Amino acid sequence: MTRLRSVLTALAQAGALVGGVLLLAAVGVTCASVVRGAFGRPILGDSEIVEMSLGVAVALYLPWAEMRGSHVIVDVFTTRLPARGVAWLDAAMRACVALVATVLAVQITDGAWRQWDRERATMFLELPYWWGYAGAAVGLALWTVTAGFVAVERFQDARRPA
Repeated sequence: MTRLRSVLTALAQAGALVGGVLLLAAVGVTCASVVRGAFGRPILGDSEIVEMSLGVAVALYLPWAEMRGSHVIVDVFTTRLPARGVAWLDAAMRACVALVATVLAVQITDGAWRQWDRERATMFLELPYWWGYAGAAVGLALWTVTAGFVAVERFQDARRPA
């Protein structure tokens, strides 16, 4: 499990770095468009680039957040539970996250195929929509794997004696 954790963590970190590059690109395009807009020459299709980049970036960040345990946790109702009960509840919720990630990955992959099949493209730059869908599908597929792994880890931790 330790070896698999390190491999998944490295993949998740690489995805987050790619997401960071996409985010910086979106910021750069936005800044350039604002500056050029001040002179009456905004970048045509800047919003298309920003929308696609941000969607993919978010999907690529999710596996890294999963491996680090960085998702928001609301523990208002669990503060009075024993540690073992919290561990089992955490394991069950991680399994639910894995299920949701799986559904999202399947749906976005289906969307990518549909966009490719229909040859849909953005209005100004005529960028194929499936590029954004496919990029997000990679991130969500990795999130599915990492969420499943973390769920299994949590179930193993919950089974250990306190």
